Amino acid sequence: MSDAKQDLVDASLLSSSHLTPIDHKSHPLSSWPSIKPNPIGRLSLLNPSITVAAAREGIQVGKSIPIDWPVYHSGTCLFDRPCGQHEIKRKGYGDDEIKRKGYGDDEKQQTDENGTPWIVCYDEILTINTQASSQWDYFLHFSYPGSGVFYGGIKDQDILNRKTGDVCVAALAKAGGIQTRGILIDIPLYLEQNNLPSNPPLVNPASNPVDLPLLLKAVEHFHLQPRPGDILLVRTGFEDVYREDSEKAQVDRHRESAIQGRWYGVEGKEDVVKWIWETGFVAVGSDNPTFESWPVWENAVWMHPTLLSGMGIPIGEILRLNEVASECQRQNRWSFYFSSVPLQIENGIASPPNAVAIF
Repeated sequence: MSDAKQDLVDASLLSSSHLTPIDHKSHPLSSWPSIKPNPIGRLSLLNPSITVAAAREGIQVGKSIPIDWPVYHSGTCLFDRPCGQHEIKRKGYGDDEIKRKGYGDDEKQQTDENGTPWIVCYDEILTINTQASSQWDYFLHFSYPGSGVFYGGIKDQDILNRKTGDVCVAALAKAGGIQTRGILIDIPLYLEQNNLPSNPPLVNPASNPVDLPLLLKAVEHFHLQPRPGDILLVRTGFEDVYREDSEKAQVDRHRESAIQGRWYGVEGKEDVVKWIWETGFVAVGSDNPTFESWPVWENAVWMHPTLLSGMGIPIGEILRLNEVASECQRQNRWSFYFSSVPLQIENGIASPPNAVAIF
C-alpha cells in the first residue's frame, strides 16, 4: 500500500487494538465501545478522496455491469422466505365509472362522450422480503448469539419497537450510497489457474478452504493491492448452481430453511476477521447467501454477528458476480468502480444493493 493511499484515512482506525477480545462474553471482536458506533459503521472510512481515486482508477472503458438479481419472481427465492410479489393496478377511471360510461378495454377508444382524451395510467405495488434476493445485510439483521446484542448495544426490543434512531439501512442511502473501489477474488478461477482441486459450491467443508492464506495468495495472484475504503467481493460459483437448477430444484431450495443449507464461503476465523478490519474494507460480499461458509462449524468465528453487529461492516449476499468475473478476466484486472444506492427504508434491516460495477 502506498503512503499516498494510506493517507486517505486515519491509519489509527485500522488497528485491531480497537477490537474486544475474542473471548468477550457479550460482543467479541467488536469495534465498539473503542470506536463510537455510527449509522454507517465502517463506511465512515470513505471520503471524497477515496471516491475520486476509485473512479479515476476503476472507470477506464465505461462498461457498467449490474450486480443484483431481480427482486421478484425471476430473481432468487431461497430459504422459506416469501418470493417478491408484483401487482399492477390500473388507474384513471374507476371500474364503476368505466362500466357506467360504457368504456372498456378497447384500444380504439380515445375520448369520452365530451371529447376529452381518455388517459389510462398504471400504479404498481411491490412486496418483497429484503432477505430473499440480492441484499445488503445491515447492522440490525443478526445479533451476537447468547447476548442478543446488536451493533452499538442495540437490543431486540429496540428493533421491534423501531427505537434504533438513525441506525437503520436508510442511513446508507442518506449518506449517498456506497461509492468506492471494488475488488474481486474469483475463487474458482484462482483454483483452476493454479491446478488445484475445484470447490463444488454446495460442499462444506471445501477442498480448498477460503482461509487467510488462500485469500492472500489469491490477492497476489490477481495483482491486487487492497486498501482502506475497498469493498471485498468473493466469487464462489454459487451463481452457477442456481442458474443450472431445474424449476423443481429451485422450488425445493426455496422450501428448505437456511439451517438446512450448505455451501462454502470465506472461513470464519479470527485472523480473517482481523485482516478484513486491518485492511480497512468497508463492506464485503459474495455470490453465495452468507459470504461465510455455511453452516458455521463449532469453534469458528461467526462472521455475521462479528462483521454486522461488532464492526459495522455490511455484508452483500446472493450477488451476481459471474459477468463481473468475466469482464475482470477479459480486461485482466480485478478491481473496478463500485456504486450502490440502497433503498431508504426507515428502521430497515436490509436492502437490495441497487449496485453496479463500472470498468
